[in-house]
Amino acid sequence: MSSTSKPADSEELPENPQALIGFMTNDEWDELLSYVNELIQEMEELPLPDVKDKVFELLAGIDSIHREGLWRLVRLFKEGVLEQVVTDPAIHTLMELYDLLPAEPEQDTEQIADKPKVNFPNIPIKVIPMEKEQTPKTSMYPHWVPALNDKEDLLPGALRALEVDDQLILLCRVKDEFFALANQCAQDGASLEQSTLNGYTLSCSNHPGCLYDVRQGTRIAGMGEIDCYPVKVTDGGSVMVGIDMDFTPRLPTF
Repeated sequence: MSSTSKPADSEELPENPQALIGFMTNDEWDELLSYVNELIQEMEELPLPDVKDKVFELLAGIDSIHREGLWRLVRLFKEGVLEQVVTDPAIHTLMELYDLLPAEPEQDTEQIADKPKVNFPNIPIKVIPMEKEQTPKTSMYPHWVPALNDKEDLLPGALRALEVDDQLILLCRVKDEFFALANQCAQDGASLEQSTLNGYTLSCSNHPGCLYDVRQGTRIAGMGEIDCYPVKVTDGGSVMVGIDMDFTPRLPTF
């Protein structure tokens, strides 16, 4: 039997990502991931390091329980079942979290085996970035480049793909805050232009369950990150993006 064939008695699962519904819709699932991301960020900023370390130690133990159980469960799947069920965003996120996604045909088996694992307590604060193609930079010195002549050209909750100083930029607005990210998904470099913004969470239009925190470019509940650029709004109301500058995330402090 080839690796792509399916047993005759296997049942075809729906291809529609929303066909498998649990207790929440896909939108509610995305909101849950975003909420958990916010909680982890808040936990990182908490005082009382001994308490924080114990909490993360507990989460690491729970993570190990889930990881072992899922590995054993997946081993019981019939051939082709895993490839079908991971089309659902919630299942896809869970399997990716524990490195259980089916290997892509073009990927080398040894590379997949050597792929570093990400433990849940470190997500998304200390993610391991994936290799991705970056647009070559033409400038060699830090400088500000106009992205919008008027900040009101981009409404709150909206995003826009721009080319700024030969860099492909995705400019996002959350209320009165502006964020600039590389317009490339960490999974395959695809454009994020058709993605949607919900609060600080960017939902990739190319991959179900692929979410990013626009404040720092980290992927929520997954591996990989996208580059971020400094942004400032001038007194005249124009939006400027910093090129070849160090980027510091604007995260809440407690």
